[in-house]
Amino acid sequence: MEANTKIHLPEDFNILCSIYQIKPENIIQSFVNEISFPSFYSRPNDTDRWATYFFLHFLDVEESKYEVNEDMEDHYLKRFTDVLKNNFENHRDDVLKAENDGREIMRQWHKAALAERARYLTDNL
Repeated sequence: MEANTKIHLPEDFNILCSIYQIKPENIIQSFVNEISFPSFYSRPNDTDRWATYFFLHFLDVEESKYEVNEDMEDHYLKRFTDVLKNNFENHRDDVLKAENDGREIMRQWHKAALAERARYLTDNL
C-alpha cells in the first residue's frame, strides 16, 4: 500500500539526514518496514526490534486517544500468543512458520476490526 502523507520533520531529524546525506523518506520507509508483531514476537533474540518497540511504546502512551475495541484486542492478542507459543513448543526451529502464522492472526484481526467499523457505520444510518 502506498500513501502520500504530510508530516512535520523536526529540525534535529532534518539535520541528521543532511549530515549523513540520507533522504528523510528513505529512513522513514526503512523504519516502518521494521514494525511487525509477527517478526517481533517470533524472533525474540533478533536485534531489529526497535521500530516495533517504538510502536508498542506509542500504544502504551497514546492508545486511549484512539477507539480500540479492547475485547477484540484481548481476543486476538491471546490467539496470537497461543499460536506463537504452540510454534515455539512444536516447531522451535521454524521461525518463518511462527512469523507466517502470527501474520495470519493479524490479518484475521484486521478483517474483524474493519467489519466492526463497517457495522458501526451502517447501523447508525
